[in-house]
Amino acid sequence: MTTENEGLPARPFFNCTAEGLTILDAANASSLLRAESVVPWMVFTNGPGNMIDSTPRKAASRGGSLVAVECDGGTVHIDFDAGTARKVTADGEFVYMGSLEDRNDGMGYIAVS
Repeated sequence: MTTENEGLPARPFFNCTAEGLTILDAANASSLLRAESVVPWMVFTNGPGNMIDSTPRKAASRGGSLVAVECDGGTVHIDFDAGTARKVTADGEFVYMGSLEDRNDGMGYIAVS
């Protein structure tokens, strides 16, 4: 699993569950399955103040290193190159106060609009 700002793998696979968002490198999937061990490329834990702070439903769109994840509490836009995230909800737009490395540390969001 990675914690560095490396951009996304060339072939990311997004798995959304109530526990959070897991990203796998699909280019390595066959070798991982043969080894009977699937190692996530990156994990976003659903929790208060985390980058993913409500149940993720789907990775709605992807453009280069930008991924939009539709969650129960709004849409989280993650920039893997910049290591940042912003969330758009019915209440406005918010920016995560930590970096991608802090995604599961409960740093919280601050309103920008």
